[in-house]
Amino acid sequence: MTSRPEETATPGAFASGVSRARNEFARLISYLVFGLGSVYLSWRAGQLPSSRWEPLGAGSFPKLVFAVLAILCLMAAVRAVIDIRKIGKLDGLGSALCRWIKIRRISFAIFGLLAVYLGALPYAGFSLATFVFLLIAQLLIADISKKTVIQSVIAALIFSVGLNMLFAGVFNVFLPRGVLFAG
Repeated sequence: MTSRPEETATPGAFASGVSRARNEFARLISYLVFGLGSVYLSWRAGQLPSSRWEPLGAGSFPKLVFAVLAILCLMAAVRAVIDIRKIGKLDGLGSALCRWIKIRRISFAIFGLLAVYLGALPYAGFSLATFVFLLIAQLLIADISKKTVIQSVIAALIFSVGLNMLFAGVFNVFLPRGVLFAG
């Protein structure tokens, strides 16, 4: 029983094409995210205060670097779109993307928690914001049991209050107190 090469190569070629299309789509998403981030950082660098002694200003070099990075990301994104259109096998992309997100849901939760932490830091202060961030992050990563909760609370206390005391007492550097505790 022999098979023709076209029949055996077709399923593998189709799977390879789908895999390549999905990889290109993932690259496209990353180019867009990095490109938008670069545009934002270039805009923020343009808002840096200017100096009397520098003709271009403090933000000129970072603005140039981020603008070039944004242009490179745009070029790479266009190339990825062209490659995706050539391959054209994006069947099941939505379900694959949902599986990918589901597998990495804890990572996304940690990044979201980090964004909330950075937003809450000026208001809650270093000790309180860091304690809550570390406690929730540790409980997201570990299985929740009585032992892990106790360990998480102890570690969060050491790295929030203890670090604040270390910086204030030894290095004479005061970490943000926050508007809730400013007095």
